[in-house]
Amino acid sequence: MTGPATTAPGRRWVRVLRSPWPRLALFAVLLAAAGVLAVTRGSSLVADTRAWVAGLGPAGAVAFVLVYAVATMALLPVSLLSAVAGVLFGPVAGVAVVWTGAMLGAGGSFAVGRVLSRPAVEALAGERLERFDRFLTHTARRAFLAVLLVRLVPLFGFVLVNYGAAATAVGLRPYLAGTALGIVPGVVALVVLGGSADDPTSPAFLAAAGGFATLTVGGALLARRMRG
Repeated sequence: MTGPATTAPGRRWVRVLRSPWPRLALFAVLLAAAGVLAVTRGSSLVADTRAWVAGLGPAGAVAFVLVYAVATMALLPVSLLSAVAGVLFGPVAGVAVVWTGAMLGAGGSFAVGRVLSRPAVEALAGERLERFDRFLTHTARRAFLAVLLVRLVPLFGFVLVNYGAAATAVGLRPYLAGTALGIVPGVVALVVLGGSADDPTSPAFLAAAGGFATLTVGGALLARRMRG
C-alpha cells in the first residue's frame, strides 16, 4: 500500500509531461501568435523584436534564460530557442544566454529527477535510461567523462538525460561539470546558425552548419560503435 501511494504523485507528474496534449496546445498558441505577428508586422518583425529586446537591456537576456530553463525542464524542444537567441542577441551574447539557460534547466531537471522515484524516471526516459546506465558502467567509472561524452554525442537526447542521470549513480558535481563542457559545441553551432540564417552563404553559417553536421554524423557513427 505504501509503495504505490509514495510514487503516485511522481507518476502523475510524469504522465502530464509525457502527454502530447499540453505541448501541442502550447505549440498551437505559439504558432498562431507567430502567424498573427507575421501577417500584421511583415518583414520588420525581426528588426522590431531585436529592438524590443535591446530596449529591455539585461532584463531581456534574463527573461530569455528563464524561458529556456523552464522549456528544458518541461521537455520542450529547445533547439529552436537556441537559434532564436542567435537572432536576438548575436553569436557571442546568444551563446552565453543559451548556455546559462541550458545549465539552469539541466540542474533543475536533475534536482526534480532526484526527488522522483526511479520507476517514475524510468517511465519518463524509457529505454534510454537503461542504455545510459550501461554506458556509465563501461566508462572507467568516471562519471564526468560519461556525462561529457553523452552531451557531445546526440545519442540520448539532452532533456531526457537531465532526468535520466538523476536516477543513476552520477553525482551532482560531475554531472554539472560534464554538462557545462559537453554542451558548448552544440550551443555554439545552433546559435551561430540562427544568427546567420539571413545569409546562408556566409562563412559563419557554413561553418556552423558544418560543425552541427559533424556532431550529428560523428555522434551517429560513435553510437553504432558503442552499440556494437
